[in-house]
Amino acid sequence: MASTYYESTVLRAGEEASEMAEGGVLILYAEPIPDALEEVSVVHAPTAPPAAPMRPGDLLTVDGATVELIAVGERADENLRSLGHVVIYLNPGADTPLLPGAVHASGSVGLPVAGTQLRLTSGR
Repeated sequence: MASTYYESTVLRAGEEASEMAEGGVLILYAEPIPDALEEVSVVHAPTAPPAAPMRPGDLLTVDGATVELIAVGERADENLRSLGHVVIYLNPGADTPLLPGAVHASGSVGLPVAGTQLRLTSGR
């Protein structure tokens, strides 16, 4: 049975986050956020640290739209846990490298707006 192990609420999206999302990249970051990343990030407020590690097959739900994680970088969990930070590449090409702090996902979501709920759920 699938269970939710991470929930967060979007506070705001930077001015360039929409362009990033249209290109298939969502950058999530919890406050405090470095100034250099504010414009490209979706800033959110987690309710608690993740209760489980992210794994391929897990689901990310953003305002009712769900994508499936297909690869998780070696530092993605640590970054999410300590900074609320993860870079999500949607439908990456086969030649797209998996960066240590990134997640590859299959599906599509729009740019979340303030008040949107983010949820990670185990896919098993």
